[in-house]
Amino acid sequence: MMDQQCIDSIINVISKSNMADLDFLNTEIRPITCEIDEDGKEKHTVHRSLYDYMYSKVELSEAWVAGNLLLFTVFDGYLENKYHLTEGASFREHYNNLPDNTSIEIIEKNCYRIFKIIRNGIQHNLSNVNYNDGSYNISYCHRNTSYALQISKNGVRYLYTLIMNIIKGQIGGMYGKYRTSGHYDGIMYTLYTDMLKEITQISDDIRTSLLAIPNGLKLRAFDRYPVENPTILAEDATFITFHHIENNGTDDISSNQYNYSTDYIYKDYLLPQEIGIITKGKGDSFQERMKSATIRFEKSCIEDKWKLKL
Repeated sequence: MMDQQCIDSIINVISKSNMADLDFLNTEIRPITCEIDEDGKEKHTVHRSLYDYMYSKVELSEAWVAGNLLLFTVFDGYLENKYHLTEGASFREHYNNLPDNTSIEIIEKNCYRIFKIIRNGIQHNLSNVNYNDGSYNISYCHRNTSYALQISKNGVRYLYTLIMNIIKGQIGGMYGKYRTSGHYDGIMYTLYTDMLKEITQISDDIRTSLLAIPNGLKLRAFDRYPVENPTILAEDATFITFHHIENNGTDDISSNQYNYSTDYIYKDYLLPQEIGIITKGKGDSFQERMKSATIRFEKSCIEDKWKLKL
């Protein structure tokens, strides 16, 4: 059975390869601090994290065959350890014994199923695996069972990212106190639902549809702006209202430009924009409306899953 040290070593190799640049998505955290200037106006400072990529990286992304086999091997080993699966059993038996009670368990099980098709196609039917700029079109027959998978480049990136997040137990790019369990579940759910949209065909020995997650909360998976000291405009026993800081350049949430979310630190909690109610400010321009925009949270929604990692 693959031990944790072996799992960590393989993940370290993958993370230091250029596969990490091309195939994994990170959530960037950009903390905001608020202050009042000499004129009494609220000013915001956005802090960005910088990463050093100066070291030479192992060329794994071009060797897509090796990269897939390596990542599947460590994923299988991780699940084998986590759920005490039988060592040496078939991948199908491993799949059958994976639980699917929680949203994360459903994500694990479906990612394993999808990746199993890619892995087995590469291992046993490489000539029937059509790899094109990151996307896969796989079709082959084994023991009278048809196996097929069509998944786009973006779908593959979501798949790889979900698997890396599962193995590491955290969202790539999120660090320190901002790594709440609620953000983990919400971002994983978003990545998962986005991945499913990128799969146009799947057929295998399981012969059922991919599992859905009922009533999941989607949190935007890319840039998030946690406000360290938000301005409280009103508070009572039921609600708390902050001045809302918008980071999308628009307050139209239906716009394709609307991709980022603001989080608000309240006591020991990090409250995501997605569970609040935004009230647009007054004015003809976006800049004018932002001066009086608010966001209100029900205190009943302040649960342990939003607690900061202090």
